[in-house]
Amino acid sequence: MTAFVIFIVLLSTFMHAGWNLLAHYDRSESLFYRRMLIFIIIVGFFPTLISELQAKSLPLLAWLCVIGSGFSAGLYLFFLAKSFESADFSVVYPVARSLPVIFIGIIDTLRGRPLTLWGWVGIGLVSLGCFLVPQRSLRSFSWRSYLTPTTFWMLLTALGTIGYTYLDKIAAEVVQQSPATAARYGYIYFAISFIPYSLVLKFSHLSQPKATPNHQSWKLVIPAAILSFGAYWLILWAYQLSPYASYIVAFRQFSIVIGSAVALTFYKESGLAVRLSGALLITVGLIFIAVLGK
Repeated sequence: MTAFVIFIVLLSTFMHAGWNLLAHYDRSESLFYRRMLIFIIIVGFFPTLISELQAKSLPLLAWLCVIGSGFSAGLYLFFLAKSFESADFSVVYPVARSLPVIFIGIIDTLRGRPLTLWGWVGIGLVSLGCFLVPQRSLRSFSWRSYLTPTTFWMLLTALGTIGYTYLDKIAAEVVQQSPATAARYGYIYFAISFIPYSLVLKFSHLSQPKATPNHQSWKLVIPAAILSFGAYWLILWAYQLSPYASYIVAFRQFSIVIGSAVALTFYKESGLAVRLSGALLITVGLIFIAVLGK
C-alpha cells in the first residue's frame, strides 16, 4: 500500500467512526440509518444520474456487483442496528468490524494475491486487538463476553461486511479508475441498500421510535450521512489503487481505536485498560502492514 492509499483509508476511519458515534447518540439506530440513507438518495440522485449518463463508467459486471453489494450493505445496517439494541458501542463496534479482517485475507490469497508473512502478522494483531476491546478487564477475561444473543447479530453484521467488501473490490478492478467513478458507484451502493434495509425493518420487530423535536434530529442525520458517504467513497477509491482488499479492511479497523476512545470518554463505558491494550495491538498491527506487508 502506498502512502497515499494509507492516508485516504485513515481519513476514512475518522469519518466512519464519526458517523457511527452520531448514529449511536440517541440509541435508536434503526430510524437514524433510514433517515441517513434517505438524505444520501435525495441529495445525490441528479448529480449521479447526469454524470453516469455522460461518463458510462460502470460496465455490466460492476452493476451486478453493486446490486449484490447494496443488498449486503442493507442487511449489514439492519444487523448492526439489532446489535446496538442490546450492547455497548465499544463492544458491538469492534467485534462486528474485526471478524471480516482474517476472512478477507483468506479470500485475497484464494484470488492469487497472497499476503506476506508480516502482512498476516499485522492482520493477526489487528484481529486480536479487536477481540480484546469488548472485555471489561484483562484479569477477568472470559469467552462468555462473546456468547450472548448479541453475538449472533454481530456475526451476521460481519458476514454482511464480507459480502459488500469483496463485491466492491471486484467492481473497483473493472470500472474506470477515478475518484468520480468511486463516488458514482458509492451513491448507487447506498441507494440500493435502502431497499433491503427498509423491507427487513418493516417486517421485523426492531423498534422504530417516532421522531420528536429532540430525538434523532436531522441536525445529526445530515452530518452523519455526509461522513458515511465520504468514508466509503474513500474506501472505494482505495480499492482502485491497491490490489489487497485485506490490507485496506485491516486499516479501516483504526476506526475502532477512534470510536472506542470516544465512547469511553463521552458514553462513560467501562474497561479503559483492556480497551487501550486492544487499541495498542491494532496500531502495532497496522504499522506492520504499512511498513512490512508488501
